[in-house]
Amino acid sequence: MKPQAVPQSVAQSDHELDKHHHESQADEHGDEHHFKEYSPKELQSIKIQGAVCIIGGIALHFVLGTFYLWGGISPYVGAYMKNRDPNVTQSTLQIVFPILGIATNSVLSFGVKLAQRIGFKTMIAGAGFLISLAFLILSFINNIYGFILIYCFMIGIPSGLVYMLPIICGWKYFPFNRGMVSGLIIAGYGFGAFTFNFICKAICNPNNEEPEIPFTEDGKIKKYFSKDVFDNVPFMFQMLALSYFILTIIATLLVKYPRDLNLEYQQVLGEGNKKPSGINHEKSVDYHPTVMHAECETLGQGMKSKPFWFLIFMVLCSIIFGMLLANCYKVFGQTLGIDDAKLTVLGSVQAVCNGGSRFGWAVLFDKIGFKKVYLIIAVINLICTATIGYIDNSYVGYFIILCVTMCCEGGLFSCYPAVSAKIFGHKVGPIIYGGLFFVIGLSNMLGYLLYKFGEPKVGYGGVFWIVFGFCCVAFILGIFFKEEHDWKKK
Repeated sequence: MKPQAVPQSVAQSDHELDKHHHESQADEHGDEHHFKEYSPKELQSIKIQGAVCIIGGIALHFVLGTFYLWGGISPYVGAYMKNRDPNVTQSTLQIVFPILGIATNSVLSFGVKLAQRIGFKTMIAGAGFLISLAFLILSFINNIYGFILIYCFMIGIPSGLVYMLPIICGWKYFPFNRGMVSGLIIAGYGFGAFTFNFICKAICNPNNEEPEIPFTEDGKIKKYFSKDVFDNVPFMFQMLALSYFILTIIATLLVKYPRDLNLEYQQVLGEGNKKPSGINHEKSVDYHPTVMHAECETLGQGMKSKPFWFLIFMVLCSIIFGMLLANCYKVFGQTLGIDDAKLTVLGSVQAVCNGGSRFGWAVLFDKIGFKKVYLIIAVINLICTATIGYIDNSYVGYFIILCVTMCCEGGLFSCYPAVSAKIFGHKVGPIIYGGLFFVIGLSNMLGYLLYKFGEPKVGYGGVFWIVFGFCCVAFILGIFFKEEHDWKKK
C-alpha cells in the first residue's frame, strides 16, 4: 500500500515556526519545504546534535528554575528588606511569587513567535543576560517596591519568553519522543532550584541560625533572621548573577534550532517510509502529522467549546495547593519549629520532585490518558490538603506531604500541554496552552490572597481547608471532563 500523503494544511501548520526566517542566524538556514532522505549514519549524527541541544536546554532551565527558588530565599530577603524598611511584612514579600508567575506565564505564547523573527540563539542569550543583570541590580536595591518590580518583571518576562524555545528545538530532533524531550529539559527547572537552594543557604546562613528577631504583624508575632544572615543577601544575588550568566553562555552555544530538519515527514534511505522512533506512534498523543482527523480550526471555535472551559476551571482549582506551598513552604515550616537547614533540604527535594516527576507523568499520560492521570492527582491532592493541618510539627510528615504535592504539581504541568494539543490540535492547541499558563498565574495569585487575608483570621489550618474545597471542585470537574471532542459539529 502506498503511504498516505501528508495533507498540505498539516504540513503548513507544522512548519509555522519556519515562516519568519532570520538570515543572520547561521543555524536557521534551509529550504522550508525540502524533505531530504537521511542515511542511518546521518540519523545518528542528528541524534547526537539533538542530545547536545537537550543539554543546552537543561542548562537554560537551570536558570529559569529561579522561579521556584523564591520560596527558599524569601526569609533572607524579608529580613534584609525589613532592616531597611520596618513597614515590610512577610505578606508583602509573598506577593512576589504570584506576580512573578503572572509575568512569566502571560508572555509564554509569544516567545516562539519572537524567536522566529530575531533567532532562537539571540532570544536565549538576551533573556539569560537580562536575568543575570536583574540579580546583579537586586544586590544594590534597598527599596521594597523597586525590588518587587525588578524581580517580578525583569526576571519573569524573559523567563516566560524563552521557556519553550529549547523544547521546540529538541522536538525538531526527536519529533516522536516529545514527552521525553520535554521531561528531560523541564527537569532542569527543578534541579536548578534544587542546586541553588543549597548555594543560597550556604551563603546566607552557613551556621544554620534560626529567625529570632520578633515583629508584630497582623496581630501575630513574626520572626526574622538576624544581621549575620541578611547581610549576606547582596553577595548571594551577585553569585546567582554570575552563575546564571555562565549557564546562559552554555545554553546559547548548545541550543540550536535546525530549521531545515523535518524528520516527521522524512523517508529513511533504503528503508522506505518509516517513523524514526521505536515507540507506538498510533497511541502516542505526540503523533499527528499523518493522522487524518478534524481539528479545531480557530481560537474562537476552541473558546466556545466545553473542553476549553472545563480546562480553565480545572487548572484554576487543581494548581492552587502546589503553588501555595511552593510560595510559603519555608514560612509555614518555621511555624512548625523546623530549622532552616532542614527546610532548605526540603525545598530542594520538593523542587526535584516537581521537575523530575514530569517525565514519569508524561509516560503515564501516554499509557492511560489525561483523565485518569488527572483524577489520580486530584485524589492525592485531596488527601494532602485534608491532612497537612494535622501533622503536629512533624518534619517527616511535612516532608512527605510537600514532596508528594510537588510530584502532583509536576504531573499537572506535564499533562496540560499534551491534552491541549490532543483536544485542540496543532494550530490552536499551543495558543490554548498559553492561556492555561496564564490561568496558572491567576491560581497562584488566588493562593497568595488566601494566605494574606485568610491566615491572620483562620490560621494555616483554615486556609488549607479552603484549598481542600477548591480541590474538591477540581476532582468533580475531572469526573465529567471528556478528552474527545467532535470538531465537525457546528
